Amino acid sequence: MLLEHLVYSTAIAIVLGTLYRRYTGRDHAWLVVASAYLPDLDIVADGLLQRIGITVMVHGSPIRHGYFHNVAVMLAYAVIVALLLHPVGVRLVDSFFFAAAGFGAHLFEDALVYEGGYAFFWPLSNQHYGIGAFEYTRDWYGVANTEVLVVGVIALVGALVFWWALEKKGWKVGG
Repeated sequence: MLLEHLVYSTAIAIVLGTLYRRYTGRDHAWLVVASAYLPDLDIVADGLLQRIGITVMVHGSPIRHGYFHNVAVMLAYAVIVALLLHPVGVRLVDSFFFAAAGFGAHLFEDALVYEGGYAFFWPLSNQHYGIGAFEYTRDWYGVANTEVLVVGVIALVGALVFWWALEKKGWKVGG
């Protein structure tokens, strides 16, 4: 879902960035797109850690895909990003919000396509959740699912219309 995560997270970044800037005067929506790929670091984490001599076991086995797809990792990631960006002038709440939104967008997008899903609420629950609204197969040139991608492009166009309407037409939201 590499391409789909880019399209969906960009749509979410446009909407969140537009609204957040309108109310606070600040916009760090780029963090949404950058953070949307972090849950999939679990794909390469075990190999990278073993190269430097570190073995991390989760549930008695090395890190594998899906282990970073939960709210606990999302919150830890958002806190780390907030602490790293604060010294360069990004407010803690801003970076935490946008980093968590991007990470959460990834979790939601995966839930949409995978019925079995992941243990999103780990460590509170090992139950796997998923919506499975789409049956996912890479049928668009082998890089994306056409149906998921079309819905994402529609969301992106909607986000761009939303941005244009608020920014260019001067719609007033909340005051």
